[in-house]
Amino acid sequence: MKKAVKRLGVLLIASAMLMSLEACGAPAAQTNGEVSSSSSQSQVNSDSGQSSVTSSSSSSSSQTEESDEELGEFNTDATITETVLVDEKGVKITATGLEYTESSADMKLSIENNSGKKLSFHSQTMAYNCNSVNGYMVNDGYLSCEVADGKKANESVSFDFDNMMLYGINEIADIEIGFDISDDDGDYILSGPRQIKTSAFDSHDYDTDCYQKTITSRAAMNTYNYKITHFSEDSLYDEKGVRLLSSGLMVNKDEETILLLELENTTNDEVNITASDIAINGLVVDSFDFSYDEINAGKRKVMDIKISSVIKPEYLSAYGINEIGSVSLFLKQSDADGKSIADKAQINIVVPDVKAEFDNTGKEVYNKGDFRIIAKSVMEDPSEYSSDMYLLLLVENNGKKAISIDDQYDSLSINGVMSDYLFYGEEIESGNSAILKIELDESSLEENKINAPSDIKEIEVGAEIRGDNDTIDEPTIKISFE
Repeated sequence: MKKAVKRLGVLLIASAMLMSLEACGAPAAQTNGEVSSSSSQSQVNSDSGQSSVTSSSSSSSSQTEESDEELGEFNTDATITETVLVDEKGVKITATGLEYTESSADMKLSIENNSGKKLSFHSQTMAYNCNSVNGYMVNDGYLSCEVADGKKANESVSFDFDNMMLYGINEIADIEIGFDISDDDGDYILSGPRQIKTSAFDSHDYDTDCYQKTITSRAAMNTYNYKITHFSEDSLYDEKGVRLLSSGLMVNKDEETILLLELENTTNDEVNITASDIAINGLVVDSFDFSYDEINAGKRKVMDIKISSVIKPEYLSAYGINEIGSVSLFLKQSDADGKSIADKAQINIVVPDVKAEFDNTGKEVYNKGDFRIIAKSVMEDPSEYSSDMYLLLLVENNGKKAISIDDQYDSLSINGVMSDYLFYGEEIESGNSAILKIELDESSLEENKINAPSDIKEIEVGAEIRGDNDTIDEPTIKISFE
């Protein structure tokens, strides 16, 4: 039988949006029709040591003036002089040039290894990501190679034009790149970010927020067929030198909604930001750590969370959510060693004129004390790559303390026959409601001759409800579909 695994996802902005945006100062065919934004007072609450900030009313609308303006081209004039980035322990890495293709800026590297060992060199990996361009953390500059002792290697790291223009960058003023250097024994060196200034550095405007100007521009929306349904510069988060500069909701050309959070690290040290406990319209859809982003000292980062990667829209509809009126989540900070810097704090992005509501009706299958479990439906996986089905439940915690709910291992049966499954356990704070999903394995369904949700007459599963590390109850939940 299969068990659920807690999730930690890192979403790349470029892959999530598949679009680029206008750079500060980039030429456009026309200059009218830009989205405006307004700011208003924020409300700050505190409960049990966790701060909560809610946007009261600031917003901008996607209903902007129609125009034909489009984005300009990326400026490929900037050059670099040969710059030594690393020179220690027999390793020397030199940036030798900056070249351009039709779609990217490629920085050439010369790597020399005289360490006495074969070494592996990596940059922009899941384990080590500290690259930036013009003050914004980026997901480009990937490097992976091995260099034998006494040898050299000529490598190239690429920075995609589209991905840079996503931040309002239309020329390169500086690049910061870091290297993870390791040997076969597991010993490693993390170089930290090393800066390369280009010929455009002295004239570049680092003070203007080019990202905000770009993402709300009509030119970018025309070029890449998306819209901003909400944009705010409200100060929803300001903790330990890290602040939220803007938040927004984007609907891309594939009709996917993406939450955008622009964060700035004003400290002198690297900060790691984890997003967790994501709720849509007040209903928690994922209660665990969902994304993890590094922000170098003095840099900005645009976190993007594609809502369909958190919860599939088809499943949201089962809970009566067909339009997003609010998105809330917790942010927490840690240092480079993983030590906590600031307690997690909740932010709530509210879209004006949209009701932030969900449907909590259904068949009640558990009610004891302050906890209820409601069965919503069984739905097929909408993906063309899977024939799994999902049992969708809703859990209400009306108690005074947080609870967690998981399964009793190997306890699920369908129509009286044991079945493989994944139980996506959740943690539910006091006063909250959360989605609870159970994935029914397609191979077991086939073996049991279940071809559609209508073939399921009964599901039985053992649950474990815990609070403060103590077991509250271990009920057997029976759901009849007759």
